[in-house]
Amino acid sequence: MSFELWSIWHFLYMLSPFVIFFAIYGLIRDKSDRVKNIVGYILGGISVSILIIRNIDIYVRSGWGVEVIPLQVCHIGSVIAGIALIFKKKWLILTAFCFNMIPAILAMVFADSLANYDTLWRIRPQTYVWGHIFIVVCALYGIAMYRSVFKKKDLLLSIGFVGSMAFVAIICNSLFRALLDWEPNYFYLFNYKGTPLKFLYQALPTSVYGWFEINWLYTSVLLLVFVCVFIGLYFVAKLISKRLFKEKTL
Repeated sequence: MSFELWSIWHFLYMLSPFVIFFAIYGLIRDKSDRVKNIVGYILGGISVSILIIRNIDIYVRSGWGVEVIPLQVCHIGSVIAGIALIFKKKWLILTAFCFNMIPAILAMVFADSLANYDTLWRIRPQTYVWGHIFIVVCALYGIAMYRSVFKKKDLLLSIGFVGSMAFVAIICNSLFRALLDWEPNYFYLFNYKGTPLKFLYQALPTSVYGWFEINWLYTSVLLLVFVCVFIGLYFVAKLISKRLFKEKTL
C-alpha cells in the first residue's frame, strides 16, 4: 500500500489524532486520577518508544547519521510529548502543546515524505505515521486531562528549553555540515524543497563565518513565527485548563 497525498486515506490520517484523543477523552473523562495517570503513562511510553524503534531501524540499515540524532522538531517532539505525560511537568506539557503539536499537524498535512515510500508497511513510514499522531494525542491529553493551572514561570521555562534546543540545532546544523559532511536541517533552519518560508531564505545570502553558516533573515523570521505561535497557544492552553480546572472543582 502506497500513500497518495490528498486521498481519502490522507484526510483520515489528518483527522485520526483528534478522533483518537476524543475517544480516549470520552472514555476516561469521569474516571479517577489514577486511571488518567495510567493512560497518560501508556500514551507517553508509546510516543517515546516510536522514536526509539525508528532510530534503531535507521541505525541498523544506514548507520550513524543525521536522522538518528533527535534534534528535528517532530523527533524531539515524540520525546517531549511522551515524558510530559510520564512526569506531568507543567512546562513540558506546555512545550508539547505550544511547540511540538503544530509542526506535527503540519507534517501530517504536508506529508510529502510518506508519498516517497513505495509501501507504508515498513518501520520507517509507520513510525512517521504513528509518531506524529501520538505527538498530537499526547499534547491534547496533557492539556485536557491533567488540568494544570499554567503560570508565567511555566511559560518561561518552556520557552527557555525550546530556545536552548534551537541554539543547539543552529550549531549542529553547521558543525555537522563542516566536520562530517552531513546535510542536517534541524528546526528547519536550512533550505531544502518544502522548507517553510523558503522565499525568505532566498531573499538574502547565507552568511559564513568559518565553519558556521546562518541565514540571518530566514532564521530570525522563522524563530519569531515560532515564538508568536507559542505564546498564542499558551493563552489557549490557559483558557482550556482554567475552564477544565473549574469543572473539576465543582
